[in-house]
Amino acid sequence: DQDVTTAAALLKSADASLADMNDPSLITARRAITDDIASLSSVAQIDYDGIILKLNQLSNQIDNLRLADNDTDGSPMDSDSSELSSSLSEWRVNLQKSWQNFMDSFITIRRRDDTAVPLLAPNQDVYLRENIRSRLLVAAQAVPRHQEETYRQALDNVSTWVRAYYDTDDAATKAFLEEVDKLSQQNITMDLPETLGSQAILEKLMQTRVRNLLAQPTVS
Repeated sequence: DQDVTTAAALLKSADASLADMNDPSLITARRAITDDIASLSSVAQIDYDGIILKLNQLSNQIDNLRLADNDTDGSPMDSDSSELSSSLSEWRVNLQKSWQNFMDSFITIRRRDDTAVPLLAPNQDVYLRENIRSRLLVAAQAVPRHQEETYRQALDNVSTWVRAYYDTDDAATKAFLEEVDKLSQQNITMDLPETLGSQAILEKLMQTRVRNLLAQPTVS
């Protein structure tokens, strides 16, 4: 558990209890507690709830993103003509072109900013948006679990898909990607001390106190 605030509060409560005992022999334990409180106070806090809220906000903004118009240049990747020849002697070429035209009806690729990007078929954008939402949800679920790799991979998927299929010149897309990039740089695991020095001391102190109580003669 990475609830630093709760841990520090428990240590302060323990220190207050020891102080009320007014026992000089407890000074070592109190010193260890004070050191641990200072160590926890130096840990950089992470706003987990804030990160999750931002991810949810991005999910709500997906429908506002505008798909990229990959046909603006009007030129296919292959510059060779797909028109069939009327010459019977070119039947091999015609057969090859017919096959190519058939394949192009399933997968069409155009040049966009010197990058080959597959165009979306009608209504496929609905599935794309849901896939992006799904990855944002994965990232949000990884936050309280402190799963850094899962979190970053999910956001990397979102960034890649948005840059590939949406208009990166559009203001809404730019703002969306800026927020994704910021979140991808956010650590979701705090750099906590491996151990608390006061833990072993307090456990030993508790055991000693219990033994002393058990060793006391019973009052008849």
